[in-house]
Amino acid sequence: MKNVRLKDIAERLNITKVSVSKALRDHPDISDETREKVKKMAKKMGYRPNLVARSLTSQKTNTIGVIVPKIAHTFFSSVIQGVYQAALETDYEVILGISMEDDKLEKKHVESMLNMRVEGMLISISEKTKDMENFEMVRDMDVDLVFYDRGFFTDDYTYVKVEDRGGARKGVLHMINRGYKDIAHLSGKLKVNMGQDRNIGRIGQERNLGYRDALEEAGMDINEDAIVEGGFGEQDGYKGFEKLMKQHGKPEALFCVTYPVGLGALQYMLDHDIDPAEIPILSFGSSEFNQYLSYPFICIDQPSFGLGQSAFKRLVSEISAEEKMKPELITLPADMIIE
Repeated sequence: MKNVRLKDIAERLNITKVSVSKALRDHPDISDETREKVKKMAKKMGYRPNLVARSLTSQKTNTIGVIVPKIAHTFFSSVIQGVYQAALETDYEVILGISMEDDKLEKKHVESMLNMRVEGMLISISEKTKDMENFEMVRDMDVDLVFYDRGFFTDDYTYVKVEDRGGARKGVLHMINRGYKDIAHLSGKLKVNMGQDRNIGRIGQERNLGYRDALEEAGMDINEDAIVEGGFGEQDGYKGFEKLMKQHGKPEALFCVTYPVGLGALQYMLDHDIDPAEIPILSFGSSEFNQYLSYPFICIDQPSFGLGQSAFKRLVSEISAEEKMKPELITLPADMIIE
């Protein structure tokens, strides 16, 4: 099918291309009669506006770039659903990029989205991202950016996150109150700028601190051999539990930094004839598939859908603000434990 141009409509109506353009944009220079004729002819000929060309003229693309570390698991899928649901209530379109937990691919997505002239960006950083280097170009181009779930809270950017430390503390205390004393922990990364408020987005650190808070509050000793540092996926859970068995032995219960890490630990148990019924698993985050497990995890619930919505709405507010908004740390509660 031929792409209908403004020139084609102008020739049919014997008017100028400029007049057609103005008529389609309801410009006051054009009479109501001419506007109606132009719009009727445009519809008849199947004209579709060139949004790219229009954005170059208006300096607005009405697009927002969203970068997610991975999308195969329930948490990030739910976050993205929240983003898209919030976008439906606006004129913005969403461009999605998946970093696959790779900081280099993350940087490539940032560059591509900036080249597409997105008006703002929502980013959850990859496991390998250690600092703000990948996002300096965003600041240089004066594009609004909001971090969500994993990120950095700085003087430049808002960060929307779940109550990682408090949620972990409540979850582990729940296990302690059920009578478990030897609670091991498969954590995320712990050695990146530990304790620096400007980098509180390292969720492994925060959830580890919540674990320690709970043990200290209960008057229990912290056994460092019962803590294994790793990543956030199934393979990290599998290898982490293997290391835990070697350096600590079989624990009474297990706190996993994410639901996928819990799945990895469960798979190790099944592969090595360890009865999962003997080691209850507490995971930060849940899945709709949890109910189908023979021994469902005890889960610290994350408001993933709400996280996506909140991050998107905050970004749109920052884009729309006449004066630059002061960056905020926005924390959503994670205090519902599902059994």
